[in-house]
Amino acid sequence: MSAGVNLTSFQRRLADFHPQRYPLTRSLALYSAAIAVADEKLLDQTIHIGRTHGLGREKFHEIVLQSYLFLGFPRMLTAAEHLTRLLPAANESFAFRQISQEESEQWFTNGLQLCRAVYGDGYGRLKEKVEGMAPDVFRWMVIEGYGKVLSRPQLGIVDREVAIISCLIVENRARQLFSHIRGAVNVGASSDLIRDVIDDLGDADGPGYNAARSMFGKLGLV
Repeated sequence: MSAGVNLTSFQRRLADFHPQRYPLTRSLALYSAAIAVADEKLLDQTIHIGRTHGLGREKFHEIVLQSYLFLGFPRMLTAAEHLTRLLPAANESFAFRQISQEESEQWFTNGLQLCRAVYGDGYGRLKEKVEGMAPDVFRWMVIEGYGKVLSRPQLGIVDREVAIISCLIVENRARQLFSHIRGAVNVGASSDLIRDVIDDLGDADGPGYNAARSMFGKLGLV
C-alpha cells in the first residue's frame, strides 16, 4: 500500500462520490488510484462505483493493462487477478504468438504519433533529455508505452491520461504529474475534468494531492 494514502479518508470519499459530470472518466481514475494503493477493499469499491455508472469489464481491463507502465508488474498483476475474480473474462481463446513485423511497425507509428500529441511542443525536449540519459529508454517509451499500450483503441486517450494522473497522485510523482496534466490538456481534457479528478482524491493523499494542485496552478489552469 502507498504510504501516503489514508485508507479511511479514501473509503469515505468513495462513499460520498456522486459525480454530476464526467462520471465514467472519474470512476476510471479512482480505479487507477485504487490499483496504485493495492488495497482489495478499495478495488472492490471502485469497481462497484464504475459498474454503477455503466462501465463494463473492458474499460477496467484497459486501466489494469496500462498500470504496469507507471506502477510496475506486481501491482498490475494484483489488479488483474482481482478483476478476474470479481468480473471473470468471457471464455475467449488468445493465441500466444510471435509479434509480427506489421504489428511492431504499427506500435512504432502509433506510439510516435501519440507521444507527440501528448507532449505537444515539449516533445523535442523530452526526446533530447531521455536520449541523453538512456537512448534505449526513449525508444521503449514510444514503442512499448505509447504504441503498444496507450494507443490501444479500447479506451480513449483522455480517459487514459486522467487515470495516469490519478495513480501518479497516489505515488506523489511531481515531475510526471506535471507532464501528464499538461498531456491531458494537450489531448483534449478540460481543466474542469482534471480538477475534478485531482479533487476526488483530496485529503486521501495529502502529499500527492498538494503536488497535483501545485502543478495544476503552474500550468495556469483554473
